[in-house]
Amino acid sequence: MTRTYRALSLLTMVFLLNACTSKPIYNAQEHFASELTISNSQMQRAIITALHDRQWNVQSAKPGLVQAEITIRGRHHAEVDIPYTPTSFQILYRSSWGLDYKDGKIHGNYNRWVNKLRDNILKELNVDPIIESVNELGAVNQGVEGATYLDFQEGITRATQAGLLDGSVKFYLAGQVVQGEIHKIRTVTSSRKTNGSNKSDEEACVWALQSALVSLQSAAKKAGANAVVDIASIYKRDVYKDTQKYQCRAGMLIASVALRGELATVK
Repeated sequence: MTRTYRALSLLTMVFLLNACTSKPIYNAQEHFASELTISNSQMQRAIITALHDRQWNVQSAKPGLVQAEITIRGRHHAEVDIPYTPTSFQILYRSSWGLDYKDGKIHGNYNRWVNKLRDNILKELNVDPIIESVNELGAVNQGVEGATYLDFQEGITRATQAGLLDGSVKFYLAGQVVQGEIHKIRTVTSSRKTNGSNKSDEEACVWALQSALVSLQSAAKKAGANAVVDIASIYKRDVYKDTQKYQCRAGMLIASVALRGELATVK
């Protein structure tokens, strides 16, 4: 084998390797319903906290825009712009080195970094990225049209009778009258799924609700709260509020209940 042939073979292998690892740049974009009542400062704080958690360095933080960079092992570097409003944020590619950027494509590791950063921001905003991914796939909608709406108090009663709730934490849907002085501590969410096969929609939804309530009860106890108030159902970016019912998405594979409320002490 001649040197020229070896060189050509090596160049071909490098080209093929780069082609396999190079992907179209992923610019994350997320939008939220205004009913989630996220403020500008909350959005910025969620972004900066997520950046620190994922080992990004914040270069600049101005109203409406955060800029950040990350360097891995001194060989791979990326910089992003994160414009935001109370109802949206984006993670936009700005520049890089060591990541084979060319013609709108980049090494797949960059996209993974951005996706993980997106997930962390959603978690800081109390939006479950796993539920979001399931919703986007449409798995929870298989076999049904729209949502199922069920009695919230009945779900609490059944969970209490089953010994899942101990009565130390009270649950109030948004709009329900709460007797006493309310001191809100923080926002909390609980997104739970259950296997929907061989179950009626109602049965699967009750299972998912009970699991969500147990999670809320646990969060309340840890925070020293005795109530969860202003509870609403969340699906994708939509918020459903009712004084008697909760929303469930049930299909052939999965039943899902996602709740958002405020941990509080009621005296």
